[in-house]
Amino acid sequence: MYKFSLVVIIIVIFYGCSGSPEITKKVSPESAKNKEYAKELFISGSLHEMKGNYTDAIIDYQEALRLDPSPGIHFALAKNFMRIKKLPSALIHAKDAVKGDNDNFEYNYLLASIYQLGNQPDSAAKVYESIISKNPSDERAYYSLAQIYESSKPLKALELYHKLIDLIGPEWNVLVNIANLNERIGNVEGTISTIEELIQIDPDNLRMRKLLVESYLKTEKYDKALNLTEELLIQFPEDINLIEYKANALIQSDRWTEGAEEYVKLSERADMHFESKIKIGAAFFNHAGKDSLSLPRAKKIFNDIDADTTHWQVKLYLAQIALHENEDSTAVDYFKSAGELAPWNPQIFMSLGGLLFDSGRYKEAIEILEPVIERFPDEFALNLILGISYTQSTEYKKSEPYLKKSLLLNPDDFTSLYAYGITLNQLKKEEEALIYLNRALEKEPMNVSLIGTIGLIEENLGNHDKSAELYEYALSIDSENALVLNNYAYSLAERDIELEKALQMVEKALEIDPYNSSYLDTIGWVYFKLGDYEKARDYICQSLKENEDNAEVTDHLGDVYFKLNNKIKALEYWEKAFELDPEREGLKEKIQKGEL
Repeated sequence: MYKFSLVVIIIVIFYGCSGSPEITKKVSPESAKNKEYAKELFISGSLHEMKGNYTDAIIDYQEALRLDPSPGIHFALAKNFMRIKKLPSALIHAKDAVKGDNDNFEYNYLLASIYQLGNQPDSAAKVYESIISKNPSDERAYYSLAQIYESSKPLKALELYHKLIDLIGPEWNVLVNIANLNERIGNVEGTISTIEELIQIDPDNLRMRKLLVESYLKTEKYDKALNLTEELLIQFPEDINLIEYKANALIQSDRWTEGAEEYVKLSERADMHFESKIKIGAAFFNHAGKDSLSLPRAKKIFNDIDADTTHWQVKLYLAQIALHENEDSTAVDYFKSAGELAPWNPQIFMSLGGLLFDSGRYKEAIEILEPVIERFPDEFALNLILGISYTQSTEYKKSEPYLKKSLLLNPDDFTSLYAYGITLNQLKKEEEALIYLNRALEKEPMNVSLIGTIGLIEENLGNHDKSAELYEYALSIDSENALVLNNYAYSLAERDIELEKALQMVEKALEIDPYNSSYLDTIGWVYFKLGDYEKARDYICQSLKENEDNAEVTDHLGDVYFKLNNKIKALEYWEKAFELDPEREGLKEKIQKGEL
């Protein structure tokens, strides 16, 4: 009896509702016979389907369809093809079912489901929109369409979810989806209002109440966050998240002392998660500028973590703490450890290289960065630091390719332009050097050191008027710049002009830096040009005491002794200068002639 009733139901569903009311007409005996046989096949297919024999069901349905191409049979075929993952066939029959009976919502829902399984969300959306246009109160269609739009049209999805709420009232799953969407698009206020509705439905839901606290913190509603957290802590006094929320709310409310106490408690808990401990240590570290006690607290937290587990982030924080404490060597050691733990992180090596460079440890920076640059050839900062480290070590040929690469990666960087120009100048590529130095000057037109450098190169190229113009411009910006004063004075002395002006300038430079060997040589050379050879000798001798292996200064002293009629000493210093720099212009000739 049960089976008979079920069969009757199947026939009613798939035949009784599959077409228009029957109109009395003549039916041929053959046609009637086919329809009867089709029903039998349909019933057989339905029984196979109930047993899970979907392939056998499809065989019966296909034969039934041949005899009677009704929408109900197309629907049955579509459903079973979908079950055995043959989506193209399922789609064909689902479309035919909808075409035969477009008002049948179950047919439409099946078609939409097949589209979704076949990763055709836009086509599925059109089907759900069609259902809603025919039945504006269809909850299922609203929900399904909103789910499709969540990834591509989140605002449209929110609109649909809100319409659904209007239809059915505040329903938990719908509100959760609204809250998640608002969170995703950054609409924290929308998240808050939705979560507050959810809590009204389920006031004991801890997860939602925690999410509400987080949302209050994001929107700077610190009082609300604190009140709700303290309320929850009465029920859950050991909850780590709640204690952390409380500490955060206190600190954000400028109640740092109270918040710090909560953070210290958390950092000492054995069950506190590693990342959370790092966040706590970071909070103290970031607050160090406002509270001198925060740095030692941060140091203790990170040292405690470091004792339990070795992690590159911890080493980095300890390195930065050491920098704050002016313990550069300790900082370097921590940076090195971090680099060993995270060799994939170029930022560590940038920090380490920069620290070594700033500490004047150029050779060490080179040793560390040379192998690293092979792993990160396109990291701008690594190329720059390695390049300027070589420049500072006077290894200009090695410096050049790295500085050139840094400019390829960042063509407008001032430091790269300046350093590359200096390097090219040292490699005797003065004209090319000026191109980059003038580009740097466009970026920092008031940079006196740069102006002075360009002036010196123009002087060496014989562009005296241009050089003088640059020196005057530099001194108009900073009249106390000792290097520019010295270089300008030396330029005038070399050309034997405005020697009194040159003397005043170099005297001013020496007041600023009295033991600078270059400045001592310049004033000696100015006196030489003025004919005061005794003073010239005294200053140039002082210069050599500061830098005894300078070929130019040694050569100058030879010239002075020659003017003092001491040709033996003159020859002695010229020969020594030649040993220091055999390429120095004019030296060989003076030695061969024994005179100026």
